[in-house]
Amino acid sequence: MKAAVVVRRVLLGAAVVAAVGAVVLVRFWGPREPQPAPDTAAESVAPGELTAAAGQRVFLGHMSIGWNLLDGLKELYADKDVPEPDVVQVALDAPPPDLPAGQGAIVHAEIGTNGDPLGKIENFDTVMRGGMADTVDVALVKLCFTDITAGTDVDAVFSAYRTTMDDLERDFPDVRFVHTTVPLTAAPSGIKQHLKVVVRGDDNAARERYNTLVREAYGNDDLFDIAAAEGTAADGVRTASLATGWADGDREHLNQAGSAMLAARFLDVLTQTEDG
Repeated sequence: MKAAVVVRRVLLGAAVVAAVGAVVLVRFWGPREPQPAPDTAAESVAPGELTAAAGQRVFLGHMSIGWNLLDGLKELYADKDVPEPDVVQVALDAPPPDLPAGQGAIVHAEIGTNGDPLGKIENFDTVMRGGMADTVDVALVKLCFTDITAGTDVDAVFSAYRTTMDDLERDFPDVRFVHTTVPLTAAPSGIKQHLKVVVRGDDNAARERYNTLVREAYGNDDLFDIAAAEGTAADGVRTASLATGWADGDREHLNQAGSAMLAARFLDVLTQTEDG
């Protein structure tokens, strides 16, 4: 009789532990929803900065974070009631657009395939040599967070990038080529994401290895440090991951505040020569 009671108690205890474990697993399995930071980027942007940037002809080769950047620029121009430059999307195999004389513009294209950074770099080179370099004043290609992961040969990607940019800068000295770091994703949140890091490796660590190479090569030479901007929270604390206050629900792309913040940093880069 006593043995049966003990068995029942053990089984009951096991059931309670299992139930609690299931609740904990469900609660902490997935990532937490990011809490957006205050959207205050417009406070750091002067109307004159917007006007100066609008007078430049810029080509941006990008994918998804590039759309966040363009959304942020639109917001900043609207907030300050400054006329924004024409934004012209082009296909990679199309000729450069015929832009009005004396007017700035942001010409952009979705470039390459996510996960293939070497292909994106090659596409950018092809676009520049296909006439775009004769059309714009400033040009940049932005790799995606999916292009640099724990399994990426970081040195090979950077070597290809540097060789391509060196050749373009040599052949098109009148174009200002702006260099970019690779965007980050938010730190793992929840059991599932932590397990992915254990199994597949730390993608952000690989991105920061690439970004370190970019900073060492171009830190004083037209650098748009996307990773530093994304990794610096609204309170000024910087980490090697996308600050959750700037992150959209997927913890990879940018929310409205993050898009405006990144756009403000891009304006800083575009106008630094204007400021001397």
